[in-house]
Amino acid sequence: MRRNVSGLAALAFLAISHTVHAQCTGDLNNDQTVDLQDLLSLLVHYGDSCSSDPDTFPPLHISEIHYNPNSNQGNDSDWEFLELYNPNDAPVALEGWRLSNAVSMTFDENDTIPGLGFFTIARNLDSLSIVLPAAAPSAQWNSGEGLNNTGETIELRSPDDTVQVAVAYEDDDGWSPEPDGQGPSLEWYDVGLPNDAPDSWTFSLILGGTPGLPNSSWGLSDPE
Repeated sequence: MRRNVSGLAALAFLAISHTVHAQCTGDLNNDQTVDLQDLLSLLVHYGDSCSSDPDTFPPLHISEIHYNPNSNQGNDSDWEFLELYNPNDAPVALEGWRLSNAVSMTFDENDTIPGLGFFTIARNLDSLSIVLPAAAPSAQWNSGEGLNNTGETIELRSPDDTVQVAVAYEDDDGWSPEPDGQGPSLEWYDVGLPNDAPDSWTFSLILGGTPGLPNSSWGLSDPE
């Protein structure tokens, strides 16, 4: 009670004291007088926190993983890729975001993922650019290592280093086996399904996957 009385007294003093200033800083209702109405307006916000809200970031998803290309396509080191999907209408600047765990990749100031679009991250961008759509947003992961053929966890971290997405793919235990060297990529089955669940993923209907394009299975599932 003592704290409240002191706070109320301070507010009252502040509102009254502003009457002596020519600019009437406390005249919240612009009636040329700092009066009880102005004090009541201040009291509505008494006790509000003035600290800033924590950073929030738009949702992004991992939409495709090509972790073990078929030997007919070429070496793993040339054709492995990951793909991100932006479900928002607006583009998202990726500066400060990064991939971690399975591979390391830090996005720079020029990296942007378009609204309702894709961003492809390749192990060897020179090779993958042959099959990427023209001008498709893309980059090469900068860690040098490849994706594990039996499975591992891919993490997408926001600029505050919070893990926003984590997909722990495997080649068994409920995950489709076809992407493990048979030719297809591993596709997120459809937008709206949980991004990290094994049954939300399937094999692509196109050998080598669909980097930079909608997944071949999208629209075929019932995300109910």
